[in-house]
Amino acid sequence: MRRNEYVYLVALWFVADAIAIYAALNFAFDVRYSITWFPLIEKLTPITERYAVVIPAAIPLWLVVFAFNRLYDRRYLINGLQEYGKIVVSCTLGILILIVLSYLEPNLAVSRGWLVFCWFFSIIFVSAGRFVIRRIVRIMRGRGFLLTRALIVGANEHAKAIARQFSPATQSGIQVVGFVDDYLPLDSRVLGDLCVLDRPTALTRVACEMRATEAIVVQGAIAWESFMEIISNSASLLNQMEIKLSPGFYEIMATGVTLSQDGFVPLLALEKNRITGVDAMLKNALDYTLGVITAIVVSPLLLLTAILVRLAARGSVFEPYHVLGAGQKPFTTWKFRTHRHEPEHNTEDHAFAKPLYRLGLDKLPQFINVLRGEMSFVGPRPVPVARASIYQEWLPTLLTVKPGLTGPWVVAGKEAQTLEDEIRLDLYYIRRWTIWLDLQILLQTAWRLFEGVRPAIKR
Repeated sequence: MRRNEYVYLVALWFVADAIAIYAALNFAFDVRYSITWFPLIEKLTPITERYAVVIPAAIPLWLVVFAFNRLYDRRYLINGLQEYGKIVVSCTLGILILIVLSYLEPNLAVSRGWLVFCWFFSIIFVSAGRFVIRRIVRIMRGRGFLLTRALIVGANEHAKAIARQFSPATQSGIQVVGFVDDYLPLDSRVLGDLCVLDRPTALTRVACEMRATEAIVVQGAIAWESFMEIISNSASLLNQMEIKLSPGFYEIMATGVTLSQDGFVPLLALEKNRITGVDAMLKNALDYTLGVITAIVVSPLLLLTAILVRLAARGSVFEPYHVLGAGQKPFTTWKFRTHRHEPEHNTEDHAFAKPLYRLGLDKLPQFINVLRGEMSFVGPRPVPVARASIYQEWLPTLLTVKPGLTGPWVVAGKEAQTLEDEIRLDLYYIRRWTIWLDLQILLQTAWRLFEGVRPAIKR
């Protein structure tokens, strides 16, 4: 992303946030003093002069809070659903500031009900504004704007894997323009139309020619002398472009790491699981809460579906699937049978198979796996034990989390046309996981099922 584009984008974000905050605070005022029927809300006559001072004064205060929470930082702009989490935190801090000010200056005291409405509507309005801008940014990226042109330093398998993760550029915002490498001949094709442009020692010149503003150095993919030269010259290079170091281990792209200081030496420690600590608690809480509620609600539907499957075809109602779970531990999951068992019918679908699959009812028994802690509501698509060898190079990453009933492969649409596309989306989900992403995928899945759309089977 060019500097002028970044300035325009931040200015747009800044103005949109200011308008959203002003609209939210005024809307909260109208809602607070127009509701007279709710018993917990006391009927009051507003001191309009006080709010005429508080609302305009709150806007710059909140924008400062947004800035301190890195909502205008280049590294965090349009950077997944973490942005919405930062909005919730920032709006909460904004409300706390208003509460403190009302205690410090009695003349600025405001209604507690108004503060509650302000907190709720500010989150909604600011998130909606940023959602609209994200859509605008995606459209602009599709036309070649607001993209960061990047060079990959190194051209081994790990470097190619990193480059694939940036595709499509309309989502990642990173447009890889080529590779510089010590080992492959110049002009060698590395990935698609991308080729080796020169040696790492010519990084500055190549970046200037390709108008690249970012270089991603893959450790272990280039000669040690070239790596040390880039590090030694990083001070001068940083004036022209941003230098980023990527570990030479593909698995680290999806496995969590923690920074430790051992003997004053900074080291990266690999986490055993991708989702740990508070994140793991949130995900488990979502799984078990939804699992219990869903099990209670769909129990009659589960029984009815079992009866219909039994009437549609003789034989067992369920069919087992042996899959790999987190940590490569195998387990058995079950689905309602969608085909006949009779030899004369071979594997022909029975009469109830189409609506069963279209509405997602075939997966109802898998709620048991969620409650047993073997699966999650949202996660990568389960890997069949019988075909595990096909996914050998991805297994260490895919199996750092539990497989899911639904996941990015369900909501991806045309973005997942091949097995490689599907794996790429799964890896993106693992690497960028947040509780907000799970909620988004659950809502999108519900809409897909309402439309009667199910993904093609690629595994």
